[in-house]
Amino acid sequence: DALEDSWPGSAGEIRSRFDRFLAALHGDAAAATRLSEAAASVAGAGEDLELVAHLPRVLRVADALPAPHRAPLRECVETLASGMSRYASRSAERPPGAPYVDTEAELDEYCWIVAGCVGVMLTKLFAAEYGEGDPRLHARRLALAPAVGRALQLTNIALDWPSDVRRGRCYVPGSWLAESGLGPADLVGAPRPEVRALAARLAARARESLARVPEYVEAIPARRVRYRLFCLWPALWALGSLRAAERDPE
Repeated sequence: DALEDSWPGSAGEIRSRFDRFLAALHGDAAAATRLSEAAASVAGAGEDLELVAHLPRVLRVADALPAPHRAPLRECVETLASGMSRYASRSAERPPGAPYVDTEAELDEYCWIVAGCVGVMLTKLFAAEYGEGDPRLHARRLALAPAVGRALQLTNIALDWPSDVRRGRCYVPGSWLAESGLGPADLVGAPRPEVRALAARLAARARESLARVPEYVEAIPARRVRYRLFCLWPALWALGSLRAAERDPE
């Protein structure tokens, strides 16, 4: 997230940082050192870039995890980093204010990259900690996990897109904007019926995915109450947040 959101640069610079991060993830100590030193040199860097500045230490902690935990963690972070690299570097090549995703399919892909894969990682970590149990239930959890992550990411997009647009990041698909005759800049400012329709469309997609969360929770053994609540509470907060946004569009 820090490399995607908090460290601007040219497309080449962004790709290079992600390449170094991925190399570091695979044991390249020199790449980790170069990336951490570069992050430490950024003036006024926030806490997320401070974390990048301590990347070698972070990786040492990750490497100390048990092998069954390391594997899903690495798999997830590779998906995150490789996908974010593509979108962030492409965005850097575009004019200011261009949509970050072009189509509904890209919106779904982006949600997989930044959240759906995290749901799969958590499901595999759950299995590593407590055992897979019934193979059919484990397979069902893995199949439903991306929807859980997508639900929370779509909720974030639905709630945050006005502030995202103001900082130059538009996750509303360009194809949706074109259908409505709008550009990203039109999403903020004076209320417009077309904008309200787009907000409702995003919220509806978030609700579609949130409706799958109970199916995922039901596939978790009943005795694993903490993990069930860990999955259920964010979904309930998301639904409540969407209702609040409908009551008060501002």
